[in-house]
Amino acid sequence: MRQFLTICALAVLLGGCATFPELDAVVSTEAKRAEYPNLIPAAGLLARRDQGRLDTTSGEALLSRADRLRARARIIRAITVVDEATRLRIAGRLRRLGG
Repeated sequence: MRQFLTICALAVLLGGCATFPELDAVVSTEAKRAEYPNLIPAAGLLARRDQGRLDTTSGEALLSRADRLRARARIIRAITVVDEATRLRIAGRLRRLGG
């Protein structure tokens, strides 16, 4: 049993050394020649994350956006893209999922 586990471990390790030409072919020559991106300190990103983006007009803007999205949803719901049987099947699955 120990010998079998050793052989399996070696096979896994050797598999990690394999080359994958299909993956190498996906990267374009431009991407291969491109410079590495500049690294920036994470402290600046974290500081920006902690700054609030909401202000006194945010509530009105969010309500306005919600109204526009509801209107858009009404329009989309009115469009009949699928037949009635498919719509009922989807509705049944959504009910089972709790949606």
